[in-house]
Amino acid sequence: MELFAKLFSALVLCVVVMAHQVVALNENLIIGKETLLTGKLLINKVCTKSPTRDLCIEVLSSDPLVSPTANLKDLAIISLRFAATNASGILSDAKILIDDVNLDPDVQQGLADCKENILDAESQLEDTIASLMIGLKSEAQRWLKAALAAIDTCDASIPGDDDILSVDSTVFRKLCNISITVTKLLVRSNKL
Repeated sequence: MELFAKLFSALVLCVVVMAHQVVALNENLIIGKETLLTGKLLINKVCTKSPTRDLCIEVLSSDPLVSPTANLKDLAIISLRFAATNASGILSDAKILIDDVNLDPDVQQGLADCKENILDAESQLEDTIASLMIGLKSEAQRWLKAALAAIDTCDASIPGDDDILSVDSTVFRKLCNISITVTKLLVRSNKL
């Protein structure tokens, strides 16, 4: 009977240890230093935190080489590059509009100011990527907020809200907010 009690105690101890290991493994799948949750599963998990879920999935899945095996850092960089490409498109639109001789000079000046702010936003997105590459996750958040402030300044410099740049800047904000969602999760990976 004593042997049976010892075996039963050893079995209970093994079950407790295994249960603890399973819980630890599940946590490591999401928040561990070596994130095992990657690619599509991670993208879906991250995008549940975004108010623009469908756009988030589209953006984070946009890199056919990296997205399928991406970790949080990869997803942050993908989203930032997507936003930077969008900023380049806004810049192109601004340059075309500035050259329109039919526009009021005040609007043209507003567009010129906006162009400078978009250049700043684009640069700040590149600084955000650089911060992530060298492991300065909190610094990345600051650069992202600066990029959003730059686009707000751009919008304020152009009268009205139905022009092409206002529409483009709304999309840019959504893209930056996706980047903010991912980098926040990267900073506080236990929130995933």
